[in-house]
Amino acid sequence: MAYHKILVAIDRTPQAEFVFHQGLQLAKLYQSQLKLFHSITVSPMILGSPGDLYGQRLNQVAQIQHELIEQEINEVAGWLSTFVNYAEQQGISIETEYQIGEAGYWIREITKKWEADLIVIGRRNRSELAELFLGSVSNYTVHHVQCSVLVVQQPDD
Repeated sequence: MAYHKILVAIDRTPQAEFVFHQGLQLAKLYQSQLKLFHSITVSPMILGSPGDLYGQRLNQVAQIQHELIEQEINEVAGWLSTFVNYAEQQGISIETEYQIGEAGYWIREITKKWEADLIVIGRRNRSELAELFLGSVSNYTVHHVQCSVLVVQQPDD
């Protein structure tokens, strides 16, 4: 089976480079289009008590949140560009995308919109209990997309 559009979903963990290289090798093998995706997770901020000038405090929190998101977007764009440069040096056409929000949701949406036929994604070595409480993007992806999913795990050194 040949894959024409490969979506590589990475996060900012040490295994991201390994996952990227797995997708890159498949793109070379199948002469596929490659899209690199990263989800920016936004943590909710503590607003304080409703009695302390709530409206003013809310505006301050929103401004801080906006600044943090802008900073993260700039960092992610620079980080993704290093992967783009490497892929292009290897003769592979690549595009990137990042979205703010839940990774599993965005992977599913981008897969549909871009019509990917393979997703390459990593997995963390979480215990079953941690996965139960924290969830698993790779598990969600396997169960919610309509294309093949390759879940890769970096071998222990």
